[in-house]
Amino acid sequence: MAEQRGFTIVELIMVIVILGILAAVAIPRFFDRKVFDERFYFEEVLSSVRYAQKLAVASGCSIRVMVDSNGYRLTYAKDCGAGPTDPKTNDLVANPSGGVYQGTNEHHVNINKNLAVTFDSLGAASPSDSVVFAGGSFKLTVHSTGFIEATP
Repeated sequence: MAEQRGFTIVELIMVIVILGILAAVAIPRFFDRKVFDERFYFEEVLSSVRYAQKLAVASGCSIRVMVDSNGYRLTYAKDCGAGPTDPKTNDLVANPSGGVYQGTNEHHVNINKNLAVTFDSLGAASPSDSVVFAGGSFKLTVHSTGFIEATP
């Protein structure tokens, strides 16, 4: 009689059932989407602050960044020109795709306080300020020199 090797069909089915149970119960505990949502919102706000600074330097117009628990928005801090089509104080900044440069805090990421910073035509910020996201996981600091610090 020849020696037989391999697994029986019952053993293979049992392994598949056990793997299915592990996949349904254990794996979702390792991957919490909340951390990704918090990081994404932090990066989105950081990007908008950097864009505001670059726009202020490129256009010569003061740009204000406002971040609160509802979201963020970029506005002109003062009139930029005398023409009828020139941006006026508190007009929303247009984003590169033509819409307005603002975003909502869809996933309700916790922030410790509101941030309101204005960049001048040299890229300097007034006042220097910082905001903490997600209970201390991420921190965004805008220094008066215009240096934008993000930790971690």
